[in-house]
Amino acid sequence: MAMNPMQRRARNSFLIGFLVALIIMAVVVFLLLYQIKSIKEAKAKLEALQKSVVVASSDLKSGQTITMDNFVSATVQTSVSQDRVVSADDFEFKDKNGDIIQKIDEKGNELKKEMVMKIDVPAGTIVTKEMMEESDDQTTDTARIQEYNMIILPSQLVNGDYIDIRISLPNGQDFIVLSKKKVLGTNEQSVWLKVTEGEILTLNNAIVEAYTITGSKLYALPYIEPGRQDQAKPNYTVSRAVVDLINKDPNITEEARENLFANYISEIRTTYFETALEPNMENQSSLVSAGNASEVEKIKSARQEFVESLEGSEDVGYTR
Repeated sequence: MAMNPMQRRARNSFLIGFLVALIIMAVVVFLLLYQIKSIKEAKAKLEALQKSVVVASSDLKSGQTITMDNFVSATVQTSVSQDRVVSADDFEFKDKNGDIIQKIDEKGNELKKEMVMKIDVPAGTIVTKEMMEESDDQTTDTARIQEYNMIILPSQLVNGDYIDIRISLPNGQDFIVLSKKKVLGTNEQSVWLKVTEGEILTLNNAIVEAYTITGSKLYALPYIEPGRQDQAKPNYTVSRAVVDLINKDPNITEEARENLFANYISEIRTTYFETALEPNMENQSSLVSAGNASEVEKIKSARQEFVESLEGSEDVGYTR
C-alpha cells in the first residue's frame, strides 16, 4: 500500500530521530565506559600508593627524644618509599655488618638507641628516617642524673630543652663547659642533667672557679632548634689537679680521657684563668660582679613568674 507524503515524512522523521537517539546513547555509553575505566585506573594508582606506615601519634618537637611509643600504625596513600619510613629496626643497636646487637642494662631490661627529632612534626605526619638522628647523649655505664642549683638558668627554660653550660669571666672571655645537654627537669633554680663521670668532674671544676673568680658566672644557654643545630664543641679546660684526678679515675673511659687531655693546654689556661685572679683586675671584677648580681636578680624574678605560670604542667618539675 502506497504511503502518502505525510506518512512518508512522519516515518522519515521517526527513523532520523531513532538514529539520533542511538548515536546519542552510543556516545553516552562510550563516555560512561571511559569514565569507569578512568576511575578504575585512578583507583588502581591510589591503591598502589597505599602503604602501612607509622605516623606521629602527637606533635613532636625538634630535639625531642623519641621511641616507637611516639608512633601509631596507619594505612595511608603516599609516594614515600617504605625503606625511608621509620621502623622499630631503627631503634636497635647494630654492629658494623648491620646485625642487631642486644644490650641489657643492670636490671635486665633491653636497651634501645636514643633517637631525637631534627624538626617539628605535627600529629598524623609520616615520620621518615631523615627526620630523626641518633642522640649525642646515649646512656653509658658512668652516666648519672645530677641536680645543679648554682647555674644561672634562662627565664623561660622548660623540660626537654637543650642547653650549653658556659662560664663567663670578668675579662669578657666566655667558655663552653658542657654542650647540648638535655634538660630532664627544671624548676625556679635547679636543673637536672644526665652527665658522665668526666662531665661531672669538668663541671665541678668550673663551679669552683665560678665561685673563686669575682665577677664570673656559670650559666645555661638554650639551643633554638636542637634537632637541626649541631652540638657545640666545649672549649673550657680543667685545672691541672682535675686532670691528675681524671688520669687516676677508673670510671673515666679512655675516649673521654683523651678528649679531656686534648682540650687541656696549660699555657692557654694560665693566660685566661691565672690572670683572672691578679690584683690589678680586682676593681674590674668587682664592677662586673655588681653588674652580674643585678642581671641575675632580674632573670631570677622573671623565671619565678614563668615557672609559677607553668606549675602542674609537664614543662617544669622533675619526676623519675
